[in-house]
Amino acid sequence: MKPNFPRIAKEMVTTCAAIKEDDTVLVMGRDDALRFCELIALECGKVGALPFVRVYSDNYILRRFLDVPEEFLKKTPRHFKALLKETDVIITVGMDYQDPARFRRVPEEKLGAARIGSKPLNDVTYDRKRRWIGTGFPTRQQARVYGIRYASFHDMYWKAMDIDYRDLNKRCLKLKSKVEGEATARITSDKGTDLTLSLKGRHWFADDGVIGPEDMAAREPLLNLPSGEICVAPREHSANGTAVFDFAFYRGYRITDLQLRFNEGRAEAVKAGQGLKVFKNVVSNTHGDNDRIGELGIGMNPSVKRAVGYTLTDEKIIGTVHIAIGENRMLGGRNDSDLHWDLIMIKPTLMIGETKVMDHGRYMV
Repeated sequence: MKPNFPRIAKEMVTTCAAIKEDDTVLVMGRDDALRFCELIALECGKVGALPFVRVYSDNYILRRFLDVPEEFLKKTPRHFKALLKETDVIITVGMDYQDPARFRRVPEEKLGAARIGSKPLNDVTYDRKRRWIGTGFPTRQQARVYGIRYASFHDMYWKAMDIDYRDLNKRCLKLKSKVEGEATARITSDKGTDLTLSLKGRHWFADDGVIGPEDMAAREPLLNLPSGEICVAPREHSANGTAVFDFAFYRGYRITDLQLRFNEGRAEAVKAGQGLKVFKNVVSNTHGDNDRIGELGIGMNPSVKRAVGYTLTDEKIIGTVHIAIGENRMLGGRNDSDLHWDLIMIKPTLMIGETKVMDHGRYMV
């Protein structure tokens, strides 16, 4: 398919982010997505907003990791932090690498140092005082890493982006109304998951494709695109039991059938079909509450049909649940970390309070 980039850009500006006259907008993206970034900026200009475009390449990011000393990677650019503070809307296009496989050669210690430097920037970006939209931009290199035909990957992604966001908004809010206020959650699966969580006093968020006035009033101005989930930050010390995740993905590496044991909120890796060492290495080189339960999410995008290892779409599949470990303050939680890692379950059974929300991946409400 040939995506209608001008229409998608206009929808992002007018419907998703509700950008208005005199809003300051920062559009960031990879160099291969420059044309799309510029279309977004042009739509901002048409409504009287003040856009600024910043692009970067995989080559630059890779050389920075490899060539800059570790102690300098830990430094935070204070002038860029000041720019973020002056920005009303941040739109990130291509949050992942154009070719994830190239970054396998970067030592995890270097990545850990860079996370320290970027954490103050992330604290501003996700402080819920400004609107933020994070989206992808699929590439042939990504498809190769995920083991999927590029045409299939490309079409799935752009169909999930080019949807009726007002309809998605209504469906997400309807499910949210069914679970809001319930104090407990339990997830089970045929693979051995049996995990209990406390949701007492925690508020559900709808990643529904629209940042409306009610979202701003509730300080919920954050979106992923493609959208399509509702999510909550469980109480950080409440997770107990076993969770088996069908897969996760990191820097081109696939992690399958990952089994985590949760004890009072903290996760310990027990085993995996593949990628156990990768998982442990990431956690050991991140900081703060990196191994603590951070999020419970429920997928709701009708246009995402297949799990491929691309978290941005995988977590939106109807009939899936995802658990994240690490940072969750953007969801009203208390975890302070430079890691937020979504881990996907296919066809789980989910109880929220006394309501069976999902039975082996099929919605019951």
